Amino acid sequence: MDITDSHDHDAFLRWTTLQQRPGGHFRIFDLEWVERVHPRKNVRGEFVVLHTPVWVNVLPLTADGKVVMVRQYRHGSDLVTLEFPGGVVAHGEEPAAAAMRECTEETGYASTPDKLVLVGEQLPNPAFMATRCYTYAWYDCVASQQPRWDTHEILEVVEVPLSRIEPMIAGGDIQHSIIIAAWTLFRLRALAVEPSIGGPNGQSCHDR
Repeated sequence: MDITDSHDHDAFLRWTTLQQRPGGHFRIFDLEWVERVHPRKNVRGEFVVLHTPVWVNVLPLTADGKVVMVRQYRHGSDLVTLEFPGGVVAHGEEPAAAAMRECTEETGYASTPDKLVLVGEQLPNPAFMATRCYTYAWYDCVASQQPRWDTHEILEVVEVPLSRIEPMIAGGDIQHSIIIAAWTLFRLRALAVEPSIGGPNGQSCHDR
């Protein structure tokens, strides 16, 4: 089957929801038990689905061809990771506003709202999460204020040349899967606009 025809076969793959019941609130996510049946195979099961607020991350790009990143300790992996700034969209907040807020709070870098571009949307782990993450690029960012970290945030802000990101991914220096996906979305969108990694007006970030 050609991939272009795959959506025509979604009905064969989909499961039917029979019932949903809450499984508890655990600070950063809500757990839900979902019972579903596959209508053609007539098999059923109960599955865990985690619900979180919407996530955002942002690539703050400087005029001299660098991206602003943060190094921080992650309790899940027990490792220090290198990431693009990001976080949770507050209740009633637009994802774009959250992206700018998180960038400014975590790094102190900012630009003007018209330089913020949505580069894509991703499903961090659709096997058991209902979460969506929006990725933005924010062009012409400059250090404009001191970061405003939360109580449990201890970060190191670094500028990384755009040309180093892919070698760092290949070498294992960047391992956070959502960050790698964000970079991929940025690269795909930029390359669709211009022959090099670029800005919102067809100007290459490498040439600025």
